[in-house]
Amino acid sequence: MPSAIGWCRTGGLAVAVGACLALSCPAVAAADSHDSSSSSHSVGHAKPTSGVASPARNRLSGKAPSAGRPEPAIAVRTPNPVESVFSAVLGALTFARREFEHTLFNKAPTINYDPTNNSLATGDAITGNVGATDPENDPLAYKIKQQPTSGTVTIDAHGTFVYTPAAPMQPGDTAQFVVAVIDRGLGLHGIRSLLSPQTAGTTTATITVAAIVAEPPQLSISDATATEPGTRVGAGYWHTSGNQILDAAGNPVQIAGVNWYGFEGYNGVPDGLWTRNYKDMMDQIAAEGFNTIRLPYSQDVLHGQIPGNSIDFTINPDLQGLTSIQVMDKIIDYAGQIGLKVILDHHRNDAGVSTTANGLWYDDKYSETDWVNDWVTLAARYAGNPTVIGVDLHNEPYNCTWGGGGADDWARAAERAGNAVLAVNPNLLIIVEGIGVYNNQYYWYGGNLMGVKDRPIVLNVPNRVVYSPHDYGNSLFPQAWFAGDNFGAGLPGVFTNAWGYIYKDNIAPIYLGEFGTSLTDPKDVVWFGALTAYLSGDLDNNGSIDIPAGTEPMSWTYWAWNASFDDNGGILGSDWTTVDPNKMAYLKPIQFHFSDRTGTSVATFTVTLTAPSDQTVTVHYATAGGTAVEASDFVGAAGTVTFLPGETSKTVAVTVLGDSAAQNNETFTVVLSAPANATLADATGVGTIVDNPVV
Repeated sequence: MPSAIGWCRTGGLAVAVGACLALSCPAVAAADSHDSSSSSHSVGHAKPTSGVASPARNRLSGKAPSAGRPEPAIAVRTPNPVESVFSAVLGALTFARREFEHTLFNKAPTINYDPTNNSLATGDAITGNVGATDPENDPLAYKIKQQPTSGTVTIDAHGTFVYTPAAPMQPGDTAQFVVAVIDRGLGLHGIRSLLSPQTAGTTTATITVAAIVAEPPQLSISDATATEPGTRVGAGYWHTSGNQILDAAGNPVQIAGVNWYGFEGYNGVPDGLWTRNYKDMMDQIAAEGFNTIRLPYSQDVLHGQIPGNSIDFTINPDLQGLTSIQVMDKIIDYAGQIGLKVILDHHRNDAGVSTTANGLWYDDKYSETDWVNDWVTLAARYAGNPTVIGVDLHNEPYNCTWGGGGADDWARAAERAGNAVLAVNPNLLIIVEGIGVYNNQYYWYGGNLMGVKDRPIVLNVPNRVVYSPHDYGNSLFPQAWFAGDNFGAGLPGVFTNAWGYIYKDNIAPIYLGEFGTSLTDPKDVVWFGALTAYLSGDLDNNGSIDIPAGTEPMSWTYWAWNASFDDNGGILGSDWTTVDPNKMAYLKPIQFHFSDRTGTSVATFTVTLTAPSDQTVTVHYATAGGTAVEASDFVGAAGTVTFLPGETSKTVAVTVLGDSAAQNNETFTVVLSAPANATLADATGVGTIVDNPVV
């Protein structure tokens, strides 16, 4: 009778016991009403189950009894009325005892609050659960007995509380409040309920909450790389158009360099390596504003020549054990790295001093065919390397003709060699020097190009011919045109007649391959001033430039960089380091610098947060120069990066500029500082500007 039991729980102990006794009365009454004339009960009114006796079947096997063997009767014991009553009373008393103990000694709930379960909710609120349980699984109720001193707390029917602070909490801040957990089931809770009924079945606890505020996210900035923008003037292979030399992009350019001789001599390497590192030497050439090196060599270099005792390997360790041609490889490679161009000059057939003794490009040791084949070998060796822009086919072929078709016809030989070179590398400039005499008109060895007007050089690849005279002053030889007190006024006409007309008439470019002086002869001073003015484009030496705007004047390489050139003196002094300021005073104004690139490129740095923040994060940034110089190599920048809540990545863009210097890669930095709502993990980004060399 469930309703009776329920009533027992709500009606108290005495009622419960009485009810339980009443529950056994129907069983007693039923026993008394049975027919008592029989000593044993029939079970016919009960539903038989398997294994219960049956008149027709064996009670164990279920088989029919054997014929003639009557099945014995099974006696069923009828409970004694006294036993039935006793059993019912005992059950009722057990139930009553249990209910009595539960009611009188009902256990209060327990609180197992775990502060690590706190979590940040929206805004600044903190949520958690009291963690209460009841031993009898009675329903529980929750109540805030005491609010925190700052802020408010609410709690729901499941024990989940929400604490809202009066002000945003910082790491380490705490708050306390008292919560009551009430057992809603019936219970006297012993004597406690008699003394203080309001607290019976209630457990209280002080709850401490701490702001579970995550550590601020960390800020980092990446490195970045950018290549110098555009294409610097002078890049790539060069070609010609009229009297102009043009770079790969079609920009007019000018060869403005020095001769660095020695490969043609007995040492088989450029001079000065016994006292200086070759890279240091070349860096100085570039730093002085020269853009090209003419490298004289002899054919012996191509045939296994070993450098003489002219290299200090303690300061040139990477040249040790190399052949002469391998040293040339090193020089050309480094020239490309620092933005210098190279012209290869067949200065002599065999190793020695000055030009070939017979004044020709062939002799008993090397035939013309050998000369052509060696040029093909060199062209193939440096094919694809635009550092080498041109080949000077032979130095000062003075003992020959210009035209006529004979074995000593320099124009014929130049075309043969030039076409052979272009068949291997069609991008090279073919540089053709003059002879000594044309139509009985004498000029400097290699300086007489008067025959071009009658018999120009024509090659299979157009726009490749550059004519290259040599010119010197009175100190080398007192030529007739240096006579008289006012000889300087006539020098522009001398230059034009011998070779300048080729440029003035727009036939082809002029490249003055050699000129030099010690400036000790007063007539040399006049000549040097007239010649450098002529090279600048002042073709009549009246002080004004005579060439059209947007074009470049004639090209040149000074003889020589070396300190050991006794006749005319070099750019370097006898210490192989000091630059002669008197010579540079004439050369600086006519130098050609590979100009700044057009346009800009961008180095992009990425600033990241390790995790999104629910607050706005800011950080300051600023660029700082390194080997790259602000305003020359990049545009300085400073500002603030702002992360809105949820954002984790931003970029800082720094504009990279092109420059006119030939140099290795350069670096600058972007530095983060003054973060708000975040900390700095990696505050420095390194920007690398990849040089776009003039090659």
